[in-house]
Amino acid sequence: MNLKYLWPTLALLSLTNVAIADVCQAKFFHQGGEIEIVGSGLIQVSAKLNFSQVQKSSAKQCQALIKGQVNYALLGMLSGETEVDHVMRVEGVKTSLTKPGEVKKPGDPDIDIQMLSLFGYGAPISEAGQRFAPQSFRLAIGDPRKGPTTPLTVRMGEKTVGEQQRIETAAGQQSCWPVRYSRGTDPTLVQLRGAMIPLPPIQSQVTDWFCPSLNLVMKQEIMQSGQRSVIEVKSIR
Repeated sequence: MNLKYLWPTLALLSLTNVAIADVCQAKFFHQGGEIEIVGSGLIQVSAKLNFSQVQKSSAKQCQALIKGQVNYALLGMLSGETEVDHVMRVEGVKTSLTKPGEVKKPGDPDIDIQMLSLFGYGAPISEAGQRFAPQSFRLAIGDPRKGPTTPLTVRMGEKTVGEQQRIETAAGQQSCWPVRYSRGTDPTLVQLRGAMIPLPPIQSQVTDWFCPSLNLVMKQEIMQSGQRSVIEVKSIR
């Protein structure tokens, strides 16, 4: 599995989990902005991403140069580090990532930033008991410039909002909504160290902690095979 293409994508999108419809208005999406993310458990990650050359055409159209370092270890078998140096372009709920100087060509894939509960749940959270419809997304794992990619389908069950609770965050204690749902992947084959190996279906139970005063999911808790992983925002500015 070539993670140099996949992991910057997940670091930029999946781990930030900004739970607002207008991505361009995210607290860190400004000149000199920064977000630091850490993860422990089956998903271990340490990432610090810096934003520059920020351009905003509207609340739904913007772009920025994102640089940083990501260290990761996934499922105990995929680990490494990579430099992030990408231009992120946002148009509504579609985001593209390219290296500086590259031009996005027709047919190149976009990333749907609603994937994995990214950048909003389709409507504002207003009360406990609120529900959001199931979703599924099809990803391509690998770098298409270096060979065939591996298809991977991610499925999310219905999301249910729980009662607000006060939790400790990098911004101090916050009143946050827990949004709970199941998340799973279909079985597939991946290339790892030159060999094709089967990747079994992965099922997990996820809780996003959306903090309305910050307009951010500050923490994501993941239970998988009885093991707990936590991905959270360590700092934002």
